[in-house]
Amino acid sequence: MIYSYLKGRLGNILFEIAAGASLAKRRNVPFKALTCSPDIFGEPDNCSISEYVEQFRKSILRNIDFSNEYPENQKVYQEQTFPYRPLPEESDIVLHGYFQSERYFEEDVVRNLFRIDTETLSYIRKKYSHILERTPVSILVRRGDYLKLQFKHPVCQMSYYKKAMATFDSGSVFLIISDDITWCKKHFRGENFFFVDDEPPIVDLYLQSLCTHNIISNSSFGWWGAWLNPNPEKKIVCPTPWFAPSGVKRDTRDLCPAIWKKEPIAGTIELYCRSYYSLAIINAKILLHKIATGIRKSFSL
Repeated sequence: MIYSYLKGRLGNILFEIAAGASLAKRRNVPFKALTCSPDIFGEPDNCSISEYVEQFRKSILRNIDFSNEYPENQKVYQEQTFPYRPLPEESDIVLHGYFQSERYFEEDVVRNLFRIDTETLSYIRKKYSHILERTPVSILVRRGDYLKLQFKHPVCQMSYYKKAMATFDSGSVFLIISDDITWCKKHFRGENFFFVDDEPPIVDLYLQSLCTHNIISNSSFGWWGAWLNPNPEKKIVCPTPWFAPSGVKRDTRDLCPAIWKKEPIAGTIELYCRSYYSLAIINAKILLHKIATGIRKSFSL
């Protein structure tokens, strides 16, 4: 039995499952995804990972066998580096890690596992066929929590999206999907822009895959929307760097397929300023908290 220990939200979970299920296929053994992580998600989910995956059990995770109990006496493999490293060809093992590269995948296995379900496909065709028939380019704009985490996850600037859009014909139609759609409506203007409002995550994900081409932000959610796009002639634009220079240094050479076009996320100076400014703010808050705690303890003596 091959197990994948799940952590993170949907984009990360799909990577973890894809790597484990692909290894299980190669070894010709069963696969299970483990939902026993004690971590609790913050806003907007406020739930455990076992509760979180329930919303996807009838759609993208419908083909996955889950277990909420950690297997005893199983060999464990811990991901060592961010770049691809071949997994041990074991038949009984628990995989811990994100495994964020298609090099871990058996492509046919993964595409079949995560293929769109009939209900979601019917909903999307009914509501968005007038856009999809115009061969649109999806744009995934990730802002939300990234605005407070720019020391780890830089926010793609409009300069990035403008360069990415310039990859396509001047008459192209763009479908905007975002966790900050209000910001998008202020910055993407024109009759060729359409916006996705108040859809569940699974619709946002599959909508990207049904567009002709894709522009993504530095988000595993966007990565999967683009990767699941079955169009053999698709063009995909992704940002570089994926992570902030002030954060943990990660070698992302294997993260995005080589065929995807890489565009700078922002100017080099701007990127460094935003990244280190965000880190300084975090450190200042930590220091102030320690000082305040020390003062309170002093007065309580």
